[in-house]
Amino acid sequence: MRNLIQFIIKNSFFFFFLLLEVLSFFLVVSNNSYQRSSFISASNGVTSGILSVVSDASDYFGLKSENEVLVRENAYLRSQLLESNLWSENSFKRYNDSVKHQFYTYKSARILSKTIQNRNNYLILDKGRRDGIELEMGVISSNGIVGIVNDVSENFCSVISVLHKQSAIDALITSNGYTGTIYWPGKDYTVANLKNIPSHAKFSVGDTIVTSGNSTIFPPEIPIGYITDFNLKAGQNFYNVDFRYSVDFNKIRHVYIIHNLLKEELMKIREEQDED
Repeated sequence: MRNLIQFIIKNSFFFFFLLLEVLSFFLVVSNNSYQRSSFISASNGVTSGILSVVSDASDYFGLKSENEVLVRENAYLRSQLLESNLWSENSFKRYNDSVKHQFYTYKSARILSKTIQNRNNYLILDKGRRDGIELEMGVISSNGIVGIVNDVSENFCSVISVLHKQSAIDALITSNGYTGTIYWPGKDYTVANLKNIPSHAKFSVGDTIVTSGNSTIFPPEIPIGYITDFNLKAGQNFYNVDFRYSVDFNKIRHVYIIHNLLKEELMKIREEQDED
């Protein structure tokens, strides 16, 4: 305290000068309309700038919770889409008293860890058995397919990524309706191959590839990617098609786990058909 008093006394002329400067500035602004208007405008600009910075910082730190809310809302909205339901009436005629039966439901999940650089890649999600997650449920992001659940614990699940040598998913070229199977050759996580497209099929670079709907895991028309190149070797009956994934696996943070509510019924019908 003594040092503070000594400092003030030692610099008393400087502080007195500052006081006079502030007083002079106040008198000028108070008694002159032009200076008063300029001061108010300048102070408003500074205040607005500070508030803008504070607001931007607050918005940034709130992004995580906002994203989680949006992901949950998207999961609900996906469950309400027409392709997630079966209608009891003729699909070409929907009446007001039609009864719709839920076909697919979607549960949002957060990615806890993932790999993209290995030959066989996996993801770990924060949803498990207590959340209703089961083996062989499809996993997608807002941009397309991600993988299939291959292991489940009480609170977590493991997903075999489409970036895996054992991953083989039915796909369809939207421009012509031909179906094939996608495989990941390794190395580049952004590109893969579409196999079993017959040599007489017509398509072009840029055509989109989606899920075919032939499996009990993924609904139809979930994005997979778009064709970047293709060739037909002499004597071959099928094209070699290269495509780029619609999902950037290096950036995804949230996904949706798909539950096919009629999976067991569909599998039973297919098994009976195979036995005939």
